[in-house]
Amino acid sequence: MNTLQLFQFPDFKGASVSIKKDTADLATVGFLNKAESLKITGEPWVVFSGTNYRGDFRVFKEGNYNSIPGFKINSVRHVQGGLHNPKITLYEHIHYGGESIDLERPTDSLRPYKFDNKVSSHKFVSGAWILYEGEFYTGKQIITLAGDEIPDYRKIGWNDKVNSLKPVLAYEVYK
Repeated sequence: MNTLQLFQFPDFKGASVSIKKDTADLATVGFLNKAESLKITGEPWVVFSGTNYRGDFRVFKEGNYNSIPGFKINSVRHVQGGLHNPKITLYEHIHYGGESIDLERPTDSLRPYKFDNKVSSHKFVSGAWILYEGEFYTGKQIITLAGDEIPDYRKIGWNDKVNSLKPVLAYEVYK
C-alpha cells in the first residue's frame, strides 16, 4: 500500500496523519503547514508548498525523513507506477491536436525538435516530469505526474511556454 505519513515535529514526533490518496489541501485532514517529518511506504510522493498542487515541490521516495527543514507542506500527490520508464507525449495544439512528440529522456531544448514555444497540451504521462519555461532547465517550472492529461495549457498559464523538460529520476529524489 502506498502511504505518506506526516508528523507534526521532527523525528516522527507529535500528531500524525496517514494519507493514501492525492490531497489538494491538507487543511482537510488538519495538517496544513504542520508537517516537519515524514515516512513513505511504497511509491514516491510529491509534496507541494501550496494548496491545489501549486508552489514549490519536492519528490520523496520510500523511506523515513526525520526532518524537512524550511519546507511547509500544503498538498500532496502520489506518483502512480513510480519513477521508472518515464514517458510523456507533447502536442502542438490544445486538445491534443497538431504535431506531437514522445519523449522518454531529459530534453534540455525542444528547439532541435522544432517544438520550442509550441506545446499546448500533453498526455500519456508515466513517471514524473518537470517542465521548464526556459531552455536547459531554467525559468519557471511545473511538475506533471503519471496519469495526468492536460488538454489545454492556456488554463494553467503555460500555453506555448515549454522549452525544456526532464523526468524525475529515482536518484534525484530525496533519500
